Amino acid sequence: MPFHERDEELLTQRGMSVNAVLQQIHQFIHDTQPARLDRPCTVGDGILALSAAECLSYSRLFESSCQKLTIQKFVPASGAASRMFKHLYNYNPDNVTELTEEFILRFDHFPFVSSLRDRMLQAGLDLDTLRENNDWGRIFDFILCKEGLNYDDQLKGLVVFHRYSDELCCAFDEHLYESAAYAKQLDGKCRIHFTLAPQHAERVMRYFEEKLKQFDYDHFELTYSDQKPSTDTLALTKDNDPFRDADGNLVFRPSGHGALIHNLQQLDADVIFIKNIDNVTVRGSLSDTILYKQIIGGLLVELRARVFDLLSSLEKDDSRLDEALEFIQTWFQPGLPLGMSQDQLHQYVMLRLDRPVRVCGMVRNEGEPGGGPFWVNMQGGYISKQIVERSQVEMNDPQQAKILMSATHFNPVDIVCSIRNRAGENYRLEDFIDYTSGFVTEKFQQGAVLKALEWPGLWNGAMALWNTVFVEVPVSTFNPVKTVNDLLRPGHQVQDL
Repeated sequence: MPFHERDEELLTQRGMSVNAVLQQIHQFIHDTQPARLDRPCTVGDGILALSAAECLSYSRLFESSCQKLTIQKFVPASGAASRMFKHLYNYNPDNVTELTEEFILRFDHFPFVSSLRDRMLQAGLDLDTLRENNDWGRIFDFILCKEGLNYDDQLKGLVVFHRYSDELCCAFDEHLYESAAYAKQLDGKCRIHFTLAPQHAERVMRYFEEKLKQFDYDHFELTYSDQKPSTDTLALTKDNDPFRDADGNLVFRPSGHGALIHNLQQLDADVIFIKNIDNVTVRGSLSDTILYKQIIGGLLVELRARVFDLLSSLEKDDSRLDEALEFIQTWFQPGLPLGMSQDQLHQYVMLRLDRPVRVCGMVRNEGEPGGGPFWVNMQGGYISKQIVERSQVEMNDPQQAKILMSATHFNPVDIVCSIRNRAGENYRLEDFIDYTSGFVTEKFQQGAVLKALEWPGLWNGAMALWNTVFVEVPVSTFNPVKTVNDLLRPGHQVQDL
């Protein structure tokens, strides 16, 4: 595979080497493979349904642990808003889509209408007159264009999601408000880390600086990081040669949210909550969200303590080896290893316990796009609980497609995790990635087809070798905004509207 001297200079600038890129390409071309689903995880078979008493116990444990452990929230927030408004582009009054019709009929229920009206007045336009004349094309243009709300070039986190009587709030605002309800610590701090694209970071942090003047700034410790250029992947031609632009330069592409495992690696906290930027709800509907954050947080704290206790004991002798094996089978990995000596069992238990832990909330499947919880056949001949996306499954295999479609639950990205070992040091998270779960897709660029390489997803293959527990949580805790019309759902409508 030919590389030029100029290529090597570009790779060096990106923190990459030729050898690393060649190894990366070999992994994608030769090692990646579809997930082999065994069956969906269901309640009683991979998904834990907690009793009322257990919920109360875990929530109380979390509340007491807030005084002892450091807590942080991790929010991937680099997504663009333009996808939310896709159905408003190229509006044709003679061929109105169902989504666009709903947008028009329920227009007054969108929280950004008052801002749109003000912007139009500044430009000498009257929104109500345009509506009376059914000039929706012009209204849509003003929602999207730079002179208007500029939602064509806006971060999803900065789009107005909710309107209260005296306040317009975007997704960033709601993450602050929500976090303060369950993640504030003894020192009064509420720590949140966002991942942002470099070109947006200054704008977002400036927004926070202005917004937090309305609050007690000392309550929030906000940090951010970007997806490193070194995690980008080289685009390939159909023949697996480097894809080049018109000037002969190598073309790199962002490698998906799996690259954020390196951002997560840098966090300094005992307990980390992970949640997508668009999964927020209005403040009057937060009770379930807060309660179940505390519940899964408390379960994580208990599991983490049990793991540390067992590891400390097993370092001294094997007196609790059977207890440790039962614990692993009950919570993380079913099946007892066969044919092992006592020493081998001891080593197995130590390796199985000494790794990052995550507790993932799962909601009942109501047809949302995205991944779900499955038992997956792993290399090595064992099955493991995994979050699997459709893109990871060989849909041409009728049996695999049937298993995928039979999932009872959906992954809302409601995760709490511990990435520290007993010594208080972060694990090397790259050691727990299943690199075979990366995938290759075809894209069209510069008039040609290229191969785009994506690392295993953050909560998919990037966490495949973590100790994992799935817990059923109510669907009321899941309020994603994939299209702007999702803001019409009850979880985003303020009651006094």
